[in-house]
Amino acid sequence: MRQFYGVGPVVADKIMARLQFHDQLRVRDLSERQLNSLSALLSAPSAHPRPSTPLRPYSLASSSGELIPRDPPPANQDTLVNLQIEEDLLRKVRGDIAHLYSIGTWRGLRHAMRLPVRGQKSHPNAKSARKLNRLERRAYSTATATATTVTGASRPSVLDSLRTLHASTGRPSLSSLFR
Repeated sequence: MRQFYGVGPVVADKIMARLQFHDQLRVRDLSERQLNSLSALLSAPSAHPRPSTPLRPYSLASSSGELIPRDPPPANQDTLVNLQIEEDLLRKVRGDIAHLYSIGTWRGLRHAMRLPVRGQKSHPNAKSARKLNRLERRAYSTATATATTVTGASRPSVLDSLRTLHASTGRPSLSSLFR
């Protein structure tokens, strides 16, 4: 279950308890009905009903050994209601990093420079931080275009391809930038 991005050990335990599965049950051992309920919970966690009988309905907090019925936790404390996994969580994290960069915070600039963000030393950790702290730069290439193709016909220059790229994305033309 922890193979999903955003599902760690705590969230996996909460999901297993919500679906009332055994905590040592593997995903490969699930029945078809259990797989359907798991996929329904992961696709729309707020729409999935809470179990009618909690797993631990009684409290053993009394010193006399009596079992005291325990109320279920309120719905506003349910952490599975706002569960985000996979693409939704990735989109949220990337959006948060882009927001930090756009408002000019120190953390956003460190992300843009691909350096450690949380106060670590930059000498030993910079190598792994450069690998992990990346802002996505789409539609940019490091490859250069050659002037002629194999047949001898001329190819558009890099500047022409940038102009068409900017025009297709609705950005201002490059000629207005170089005035």
